[in-house]
Amino acid sequence: MAVFAAAPVSSPIALPPEPRTAEETGLPFSFICDLVLKVLYFNGNMLGRDLAAHTCLPFTFLEGTLKFLADEGYISTTGVRMTSLAHGETLSAGMEHQISGTGRQKARELMELNQYAGPAPVPISEYSAMAEQQAAVDGVVNRARLHDAFSNLVLSESVLDHLGPALSAREAIFLHGPPGNGKTTIAEAAASLMGPPVFVPRALYVHGEIVRFFDPIHHVTIDRELPAHDRRWQLVQRPAVKVGGELTPRMLELSYDTTLGFYEASMQLKANGGLFLIDDFGRQQNMSPRDLLNRLIVPLEKHVDYANISRAGTTVAVPFTCLLILSTNMRPQNLMDEAFLRRVHFKVHVPDPTEDEYREIWRRRCMSEGLRVEEDVITRLIARHYTAKGRSLHGSHPRDLLNHIIHAARYFGRPVAMTDSLMEWACETYFVDEDAV
Repeated sequence: MAVFAAAPVSSPIALPPEPRTAEETGLPFSFICDLVLKVLYFNGNMLGRDLAAHTCLPFTFLEGTLKFLADEGYISTTGVRMTSLAHGETLSAGMEHQISGTGRQKARELMELNQYAGPAPVPISEYSAMAEQQAAVDGVVNRARLHDAFSNLVLSESVLDHLGPALSAREAIFLHGPPGNGKTTIAEAAASLMGPPVFVPRALYVHGEIVRFFDPIHHVTIDRELPAHDRRWQLVQRPAVKVGGELTPRMLELSYDTTLGFYEASMQLKANGGLFLIDDFGRQQNMSPRDLLNRLIVPLEKHVDYANISRAGTTVAVPFTCLLILSTNMRPQNLMDEAFLRRVHFKVHVPDPTEDEYREIWRRRCMSEGLRVEEDVITRLIARHYTAKGRSLHGSHPRDLLNHIIHAARYFGRPVAMTDSLMEWACETYFVDEDAV
């Protein structure tokens, strides 16, 4: 197992050291040879330097692999491209390699097992050590940090003071309250408080099987000059993985692709080191709240999850270092009993905004659009469409109504402004009144 080097002050928690030998990669030499052969099969002729970049392995190490494959008759060289050499590169780095007929046959046989031809994977043991190290951050969430992270949201001090200790404890959080008041936005903003950037593996090596880990949808890469390190790891922002009503039991397990022959990491595994948001909790079509909590209760309590590697006939322990946030607009008592509620230690209620908070949201939305705020128009809006109709104020309404106003003004060829007539039109096309025919 690799020993992770201490990082400079401006770097993330740890820099995975660059491997120099097959032993330091934690991968069998035969696996690396097979990977290079499949890469050449899919990509055609490649320079040694480009093969190293593709597999994320140092060329000084890969050079021995290429020599072995050439000695076995699987590949050959076509010469050196001098014009492609960068300053300081060896001639070997500019050598072009091509797969032979024997190599093609061998590659086809390998692809019957799996078609993975991406960056070299990281052994699961090294990932577990890194994940646990990156989870042990000392950043305390205090009032100042919380206010800074949520400065773009209009929230009461009560909500912030309930949320702050929960985020500081990094325990599971149950966000509940009426719809349209920013529960999802609150959860997403909380990811910025999880700590400095982290390294995630591009893929994992588990008992001879490949698990694709890096996901550009959930992992936002950070381009930063770093000292020499293991490029099989990608520097990313703390992940914020969000799922909603589409969540199924299979998404919480490793998923095996029968065509490609390798696995995809589960949603909570991709969220490690960051935040795992289950939005619309209780509205999952294929998973009841009880089943969902039963699936996550052991990882929540033990900080360890278990991944089933079906092809290898085994199960492996993996870290569970993400902050779980359950967000719902349903009554918690209707979703689960008291015993289950106790397992989620922090419950934060996000209520409807007060009138002052509602007006402040309008001011901020207008400012972001470069519009003048008409307080009288807001007063009449509240009187006609909230007070008179018994409608609750929701934090999302100003954003949506202003969007209607802007598009209506453009359609009617009028100046974009907050007027009574445009506001009335926006309300007619946004709200659904019970007395409407």
